[in-house]
Amino acid sequence: MHSRVSRRRRGAAALALGLSALVAAQGTALADPGHGNGNGNGNGHGARPWEKYILSPSKSRTLRPVSVFRTTGTVHDAAAVLKGRRTTLSGAGASITLDFGKEVGGLTSLHFAGSDGAQQVGVAFAESSVYVGTTSDASTGGPRSRDGALTVDVDGRTSYTTPDQHLRGGFRYLTIFLKTAGTVELDAVSLHFTAAPKMADPAEYANYFYSSDDLLNRIWYAGAYTVQLNTISPKRGRIWEPPAELWDNTGTVGVGDTILVDGAKRDRTVWPGDLGIEVPAAYAAFDDTESAENALTTVYRHQRDTGELPYAGPELDKYGSDTYHLWTLAATWDHYLHTGDRRWLATIWDDYTEAVDFITGKIRAKGLVHITGTSDSVRILAKGENLLANVLTWRVLDTGAEMAKARGDRDLARSYAERAAAIREAIDAHLWDEEAGAYRFYPDSAIHPQAGNSVAVWYGLAGDAKARRISDRLKTNWTSISSTAPENKGNPGVFSGSMEVNAHFNAGSRAADQAGVDIIRRQWGYMLDHPEGTKSTFWESFRNLEDGCVHCSSYVSLAHAWATGPTPALTFNVLGLKPTGAGGRTFDFVPHTADLTFARGSITTTLGRVEASWNVSKHGVFTARLDAPRRASGRVGVPTFGERVEVRVDGRLVWDGRRAHARGVSSDGTYVYVEGLRGDHRVRSERA
Repeated sequence: MHSRVSRRRRGAAALALGLSALVAAQGTALADPGHGNGNGNGNGHGARPWEKYILSPSKSRTLRPVSVFRTTGTVHDAAAVLKGRRTTLSGAGASITLDFGKEVGGLTSLHFAGSDGAQQVGVAFAESSVYVGTTSDASTGGPRSRDGALTVDVDGRTSYTTPDQHLRGGFRYLTIFLKTAGTVELDAVSLHFTAAPKMADPAEYANYFYSSDDLLNRIWYAGAYTVQLNTISPKRGRIWEPPAELWDNTGTVGVGDTILVDGAKRDRTVWPGDLGIEVPAAYAAFDDTESAENALTTVYRHQRDTGELPYAGPELDKYGSDTYHLWTLAATWDHYLHTGDRRWLATIWDDYTEAVDFITGKIRAKGLVHITGTSDSVRILAKGENLLANVLTWRVLDTGAEMAKARGDRDLARSYAERAAAIREAIDAHLWDEEAGAYRFYPDSAIHPQAGNSVAVWYGLAGDAKARRISDRLKTNWTSISSTAPENKGNPGVFSGSMEVNAHFNAGSRAADQAGVDIIRRQWGYMLDHPEGTKSTFWESFRNLEDGCVHCSSYVSLAHAWATGPTPALTFNVLGLKPTGAGGRTFDFVPHTADLTFARGSITTTLGRVEASWNVSKHGVFTARLDAPRRASGRVGVPTFGERVEVRVDGRLVWDGRRAHARGVSSDGTYVYVEGLRGDHRVRSERA
C-alpha cells in the first residue's frame, strides 16, 4: 500500500519522444491532488487516506463479531460475548445472532465457559438479515431451500472450530442457538479468514484508488473485497453433487494454491463468464495474476476433444455454453495483457487455437456465429446469431491476432485479423439498428440487449459514433436504483451492468463518462448501502423495488465476482491508468474526470508500479503527475473539456491550443495526447 519514493532525478533529461528540452520532474513524492503535500485530510491515515476504505482484515486473519443483531428466548447479557465475557443462553430456542458488520468467510470458533450438563447448540449462517434464523441460507444447489445448521455438543467448558468440510465462505450473521432445554455460557466467538490464501496480510493491496468522491472510493474497495472473498484455495470449493445434509466445501476446483471463483458462499467454482470481470478486477486491486492464471489453466485442462471449453469448471464440470467458451478466450487476452507471460501462453496456445476453431466453425452464411451451446449467465439463449457471442468472437480474433504475433506466427495473426474484420462487418450489417441506435439481440429481434451492446462499446467494436448512441440508449433502461437488461425481462443487470459501466467510459464523450460515474453511484451505491445487504460486497443479482423483494432467494450470492466491474473501471478510466501492451510495458494515463475534482492511484506492471494523480481546479486548470518505471512507455491524455488548451509537460509547452510543439503530441479535440513518456512527469493545462 505504501507509495514508493519517486525515482525522479535532479537535472535535465531527454525524453524518448524527442522532447529534448523538457526537464525531468523534480525529486518529490507523488502528491495527493486537493490535499496539498499528500499528508492526508485529518482522518488518521496520514499520507494514505484511502486506507480507511479497506475492508480486509489487517495483520491478523482472526475476526470477531462487532455487535449483537438480535436475540430470541432467554439470553442474559447478550453483548458480553463481544468483550470476552459470558453470555448465557437458557432454554430450547434461546438464540443470539452476532453481526460481523461485513461479509466474512472462513472457519468459525466458539468457546463455552460452561453448561448445566450435556447440551446441544446449533450454529447457522446468513449473508443477509432477511435469512437470519436457526437454519443457514442456501449454498449447496440441492433440493433443500436452506442448508440447515451445524450442531455443537457442549458439556461444561468446551471449545469448537468448524471442520474444514463445513467452512462457510460467505456470511455476515452468525446465529448460535440452544437445541436442548438447559443452559450454556458462551464467552468467545471468532473467525479465521480463509480467503486470499497467498496474501500474507489481506489488507496489503498492491494498488489503490482514491478520489474526491467518498462513495466511489467505498465502491472501489468493496469491489476489491468482493474479489478477495472470491479468491480461495482450490481445495476449498463446493463439492458436486450436493450432500444430503448441510454443505461441503472440500471440493478440488482447480490447480495451484489460489484461484478465482464466482462466489464466496457459492458456487466457489471457476465460471468463465465471471472471469471476464474478475480477472481485470483482481489485477486492478491486487495485481493478482496467479489466481487468474490458475483459473484459466483449470478451464483449459478440461477442454473437450472437440475444442469446446467448459461452461463451469470442476466440480460442476458443465458444458454447453458458447458465450462462456468465448469468455475464457477473452479473459486469456486480459491475463496476457497484465503479465506478458509468453511461457504460460505457450502452455495453453494449442488449446486456445483449437477453441477458436471450435467457435469460428459455427460461422454461417451471414458471416456470423450461430450459437448452439445456449447456456448463459441468467437465461438459456435461443440458438442463432446472438449479439454477445458475435462481439466476443470479434474480440477473441482481434486480440488473438496480437497473441499470435507474440508467438511468432504471423500467418495466423493475419488470418485472425482478417476474420475479425469480416465478423465486425457482418455484425454491423445484420445486427445494427440505425433507428434505435443500438445492436439487436438477434438479427430479427426487437430487443436491444444490455450485455451485447455494452461489450460492443467496451471492447471497441462499435466505433465512436455508434458507441455514443449506444451509451445514450443504455441510459434509457435505467431505473431509480439500477441499470436493467431488456434481454432478461428488464431485471437489474449486475453481470451485464458491470459490462455497461465499462462501456460508458469507452464511448468517447464527456456525457458518457458522466453516465459511467452516475450508474456506479446509483446501482453499486444501492447494493453497498442497502439494509438487507452486507455493507461490504456486491451481489449476484437483485430485483427492482416494485417486485416487493430485493434478493428473493437465500441461494443468491451477496459476494459475487461478476458484480465488481466498477473496480477496474474506476482505475482504468476515471483515474485513467491501464496497461495497453503486454505486461504493462506500454500504458495509458487518460483520465475520464466526469464531475470529480481529483483522483489518484496505481497499477502494477511487470516493470514496476505506475502511480498517477490528477486534479481539476474550479478555474478549469488541469494538473497531473505520473510516476512510472523508465523502461515503460506511457501515453498521457490531457482532457480539453471542450476548450482550446495549452499543455505543458515538466514546464515545457507541448501544445498551444492549435498545434504541437513536440513530436508525439496530438489532439482529437477531446484530449491532447503526449506519447512515449518514460519515468516521472508533471503535466499542466489551462485555457489557451
